[in-house]
This record gives sequence, C-alpha cells and structure tokens, in this order.
Amino acid sequence: MRKSRLKIYKELAKSGIVALVLISVLGGYLIGHPFETPLSLWHLLLTLVGVLLLASGSSALNQLQEHTIDAQMPRTALRPIPSGRITSREALVFCLLSLVVGLIMLWAVSPTVAGLGCLAVVLYNGLYTLWWKRRWSFAAVPGAVPGALPILMGYAASSGQVITPGGLYLFFILFYWQMPHFWALAIRYTKDYAQGGIPTLPVTHGSGITVKHIVLWCLAYIALALLAPLFLQVLWVYMVIAGLISAKLLWELWAFARQPESKGWLKFFLWINFSLIGYIAAAAADLWSVYLLIPYLTK
Repeated sequence: MRKSRLKIYKELAKSGIVALVLISVLGGYLIGHPFETPLSLWHLLLTLVGVLLLASGSSALNQLQEHTIDAQMPRTALRPIPSGRITSREALVFCLLSLVVGLIMLWAVSPTVAGLGCLAVVLYNGLYTLWWKRRWSFAAVPGAVPGALPILMGYAASSGQVITPGGLYLFFILFYWQMPHFWALAIRYTKDYAQGGIPTLPVTHGSGITVKHIVLWCLAYIALALLAPLFLQVLWVYMVIAGLISAKLLWELWAFARQPESKGWLKFFLWINFSLIGYIAAAAADLWSVYLLIPYLTK
C-alpha cells in the first residue's frame, strides 16, 4: 500500500523530469564552484533537496492546474488526478508542503537561489501554464525561461553570482535545448494536444513548419555548446566530448528532419536529452580535472 502511494506521488511530482532538473542543478553547482573553496557536501545536498522539493511541488501544482485538460488526452489521462488515484485536495497539500519546505531550504542556501526558485515557479505555474501554453503556438519559447533557471540556481548556490559569462552560458544552453526537446515531443503527440485544446506549434502550423524550427533551434543549441570555451574555462577534454556528442546529434537531427513522424523520432528525442547531460557533464569534468591536478602541478 505504501509503495503504491509513493508511486502515485512520484507520478504527481513528475520524477523523471525532476531527475533531469537535479542533474542540471548538480552540473551548475560543480561548474560554478570556486576552486579555492573546499566543496561542502552539506551545502550541495541542501541545494539539491531544496530544488527537488520545489520542482516536485511545481510539477504537482501543474498537474492540479491541468487535470481537466489531462483527462481529455490519452497520453495524460492516466495521471494521478484525472485517473482518480488521488484527490485534488491531497495533491494541493502535497504541492504546498513541497513548495514551502523547498523554498525554506533554498533560502538557507542563499536568498538569491530562493529568489530564482520563486521566479521559476511564478513563470511556470503562472504565466506558462495558465496563459502562454493555452493561447500561443510559440509558448515553448518564453516557457523555456523557467526550465533554464535550475542550472543557474545551482551555479549561483556555489559561486554566489548570477550575472556572469559562465552563469549566462549555462542558462542559455538549457534555454536553447528546450525548443527541439519539446517540439519533437509535440509532433509525436499532435493529436493529443489538439484533443486537449493546446495550440502547440504542430497543431497550429503542422509538422513541416515545426521541423524547420526544430532544426534552427537545434543548430543554434549545438553551436552554443561548441562555443563553451568562450564562456567557461574548458579546453580539450570538453571539446573532444562535445564534438562527438554534436556529431551524433547532427546525424539524428538529419534523420529526424527527413521523417519526423516515423518511429525514428524517439532516437532524436533521446539524443537531444542525452546531449544536454553530456555537455554539462563534459564541462564539469573538464573544470574539475584541472582542479584535481592543481596539487600535483604546484609540487
């Protein structure tokens, strides 16, 4: 009984998406961490748990806000609220507790990080969920802003700064990633979104126009990833890994663009997601490899 209840709350919190959020926060934290300061595992854990709770609460609130729309779409009809496995009241209690405790923990990390977290929730659950998404075909573009803030939260938590070349670079790499990520998914579930009354780009303009936008945003995303040395102190380790990832992603993009509605869309969708993890991990590995070598280089 407890396991099934836990599974319901994991679905309500969109645990898969939250896991990706936490990876970005961890990457931002490690990339922003000053080498002259010892890494505090407690501070890192507090940051991660705070974001975990905030993201879980925000995701639960999103499902509460959209449960009537979710009930109309086959892809989302079995979510906890529309399927009746949890009541709206229970979902509200969960999301409020998660949001409040998460914000308290992030305030303990840094008021700046808590402020960025509040901004993300307001933009996502307020403007995006209630306004942009329901009225605008290109809602994914402004909607990418709250999605790109978590990595900046991790960066700010460790560096104490927000508006720096490194911080802005990390924000925009996540920002550009979200359009090909979301629109590829939107093409796959065009009928669902149309049935739910959500005017995504494929619903209003068709898959052909959507693919053109995916290609443009994906090329810009790859270009930005390869320009990382202009913003971060990364060198050959990053460039080798990022180069290989970019080459594979370009191949999958080409295949997807030729047949966007075939089963091959999943390979592109998975690779666009993996590329983000790969780029972030490569940057962190490059920076920390230098950090770990410093004691030997100074002997």
